[in-house]
This record gives sequence, structure tokens and C-alpha cells, in this order.
Amino acid sequence: MAESSLEVQSNIQSFFQNKSVFVTGGTGFLGKLIVNKLVRACPHIKSIYLLVRGKKGKSAQERLEDMFTLPIFKDIDPIKLKKIFAISGDCSQPDLGMSSDDMNKLIRDVNVIFHSAATVRFDERLDIAIGINVIGAREIVKLAHKIEKLESYMHVSTAYSNCHKKQIDEKFYNLPYSYEKLIQLYKSKSSNVLEKMKPILLGPFPNTYVMTKAAAEQLVKNEAIGLPVTIFRPAIVIATASEPMPGWIDNLYGPTGIVTGVMTGIIKALPCEIDNGTDLVPADMTVNALIAAAYDTNNRYTSESSKSDDLMIYNYVSSSDNRLTWGLFAETLMTYIAEWPTVKAMWYPTLIINASVFLHKLTVLILHYLPAFLLDLVFIATGKKLRLVDQYKKIEKFTDILVYFSTREWSFSNANVQSLWKRTSENDKKLFPFDLSQLKWNEYLYTYHQGILRFLLKEGPDKLPAAKKRLRGLYICHLVFKGAAYIGFIMLVWMLLKKILSV
Repeated sequence: MAESSLEVQSNIQSFFQNKSVFVTGGTGFLGKLIVNKLVRACPHIKSIYLLVRGKKGKSAQERLEDMFTLPIFKDIDPIKLKKIFAISGDCSQPDLGMSSDDMNKLIRDVNVIFHSAATVRFDERLDIAIGINVIGAREIVKLAHKIEKLESYMHVSTAYSNCHKKQIDEKFYNLPYSYEKLIQLYKSKSSNVLEKMKPILLGPFPNTYVMTKAAAEQLVKNEAIGLPVTIFRPAIVIATASEPMPGWIDNLYGPTGIVTGVMTGIIKALPCEIDNGTDLVPADMTVNALIAAAYDTNNRYTSESSKSDDLMIYNYVSSSDNRLTWGLFAETLMTYIAEWPTVKAMWYPTLIINASVFLHKLTVLILHYLPAFLLDLVFIATGKKLRLVDQYKKIEKFTDILVYFSTREWSFSNANVQSLWKRTSENDKKLFPFDLSQLKWNEYLYTYHQGILRFLLKEGPDKLPAAKKRLRGLYICHLVFKGAAYIGFIMLVWMLLKKILSV
């Protein structure tokens, strides 16, 4: 009801009226929410085209239909969903892997582009990361130059695209080498050769994800000249705060994988500086800021007084306005985990945080590998193949990748985002809220925890009694294990002392 009452007066809704939007990465976490918000909040939008790659034997259309079965789309009028179309293609291919008919359709119809497609795996193979994150960006720029009535073009990057810098402002930073050199190597070298060159090519960057996102920004700066383009840099995007459903999340990337591991008792130790800021941002507020920036981009490029050769960059981060530390993040979530445990817990949830890599590795050895090794012996003896040690090797690899971000802190400027919020009309602030200074972390982290329970672990309130009963049993096992460990340690020390004194 709120939508219809504000519809006529909303600047953003008016901008998207009768507009056609092209979204890449539309089947990804952020992409789904962009599509969802546009179709819900802009009822008179003309059409939304999604670039979708065939995957696991399913066509682009079949994947789109699967997306509509998700809970966030179930309450949307089917008539509105008919405005969403799948375009078969692939970002890393020439002309986006599209047919000529689909390409011509986009050239004629599209007014707004949201380029959010990316591989977000930090340890992605270099050739794959370049293909999707850099080549994909170039193909989108080429398409944008051809589009007849382009009014706004949003390139989604990451706040960590220049994480080798301590201070990150809303501006471009130069790469140690040209992005064109990266593309040339991609085209001329095999994947094996590129992997061998990776340590040199990464330079000051910690992984292929942030390096290729930085390269893509340079590409947009140089090749999107004359286009109504803006670069949007969100920080660590996690579950929604309120819409379309509180706590909605569909992946285990980043902190969500860690939190889920802690909830189930699988992860008990983390390397982290507890006093450092986290820069988490709720997905729905991120999407609202992105859509507001798309509207504002058109305003800037159509207003003579605000025209500029410089591209606008938005650092969408939380630390500048509403700082949350890793320590408070962990402490708050551990409280909620104790109150609302999961029935899938394998061990009593505990968490030991060490800033020292050495102490962390020692803790992992004692709390992860030792129990896993003993349990593997038991399962091998009974003819079963659990292989917990192998699982912990994967977890350690995952946490080793994240340690760069959990043990460092950056100073971000976000003056452009603050200015955008001030320029946003009161009606649009209600429809598209994105001011992170108003976010209440305690309430949001509760929503985040509940979202993991509901959408990832598939548990509702009906599972709570069984989960609490299981938690009590696991706590007793935890105390027994701790007692046995202490006794074993005391006996070991006593034996060593006895041996030393007897010499």
C-alpha cells in the first residue's frame, strides 16, 4: 500500500517508469535482490532483461523459472514477473555470448544497466577471474556504447578493489600495470602459465578477486568515456535487514560461512583482530543505494550544471558512519547462537579468536585437527569414511584466505554516499532506505542469525526445543572433553617433570 501512495511523488519510481533495465549477475545473490526490488518498488517499469548462462543442463529460461520459486519472489504478482526476461549469454564471451537478435533487442530497448556479474571466489583461477571480471566488464562497456537510449549505467565493484591501500577514497587508483596487459596475457597464455605468473601479477593484491575488480575499474575509466556511468563499491554484503524478507541469504560466502560453521560447532577458532572494524553491509540497503545511485547518475549526466568528466564513485561502507568491530560482531552472535541453537550442531558452539597467526594455528591443531583425527580413527575402525581431517583442511584454506581482511582495517571515505542520501527525496528515503548510520547492529545481527537458521539451515521455531535439548547434551560432552584434555595435559606435564627431576 505504501508503494501506491508514494508512487506519483517518488523521483526514483518516476525515473524507472516505462524504462527497460539490463542486469548481469541477475541470478547471483545481489542480482536477485536488484531484480526483486525493481519489480516490487517500481510497478510501472517496462521490462527487466537478465543475462543468464545455461548451467548444469538447464537453459537460461529454466534457471529464471527456478529463481521465481525462491521465497523472495513468491508473493510477487505473476503479472509483474512477466516483465522479467532471460537472455541467454555469458559475460566472458565475445558479444556476451548472445544471439544477434537478443543483442539488437537490448540495443533498441535498454535504458539502464546494472553490471553486477562477477566471480566472487577469492581463490579463483586467474584466467577465470580475468574472463568474468575484466573481459566481462569490457563486453558490457562495448554494449553500452551501442545502446541507443542509455540513461544510466552502474558498474558494481567492491570497496576492497584497492585494499593494498590503507586509506581508500572515492576515487580511482592506478594499477601497478595496465589492465590491457592483463587482457593480453589472458588471450595469449594458457591457464597453467597464468597460474605460474599469478604471484607476480597479483603484486600488492591479496587475491585474484580484488585484483581483477581493480583492473575492471581502470577499464571502465578508460573505455566508458561519454557514457552515463558510475562505479559502485559495496563492502562485505551479507543478509537483508528487512526486505523482501528479513535475514534472507542464499550463500555461504565470507562471514556467513564462518558464522554457520560456528553455529554448527564445526569452526571453533578464528584469526582476527577483535578491535578492527568489519564493514558489513545489509544486502537490501546495498541494493537501495545502488538503485538510488542509478537515478542520480542520470540526473548528473542530463544536468548541465552538474556535468563533469570525472566518473562518480560510491564507497558503500558501514565503518565511516556506524562502526562495528569484529569483537562485538562475534560476541553478539555467540549470544544469539546460545539462545537460538541449531539442531544440526555437531559440537558445542565455542569460539576462540587470536590475532596471532601462530596462536591461531596452535588452537586449530588442538580444537580442530586433534578431535577430527581421533574421530576419523574411530570411523575407520568401524568401516565408515567420514574424513573430518580433510574437511578441516578445506576450512583452514578458507580461513587463511579471509585472514587478510579479518586482521586489517581500512579507512574509507564515503562523502559521495552521504551526499547522495542528502539529495534523495523524503519519499524515496522511505521506499529506498540506505543510510547505514540508522542501522541498529544488535537488531540486525539477530535478524542475520535468524536468517542463517531459516534460509541456510532450513530450521524454524518448531526446531528450537530439539535444538536446545541437543545443545545441553553437547555441552556435557564439551565439559567431558575439556576435563579429559586438562587431565591429559596435567599428566603430560607431571611425566615430563618426573623425568627431568629423575635425571
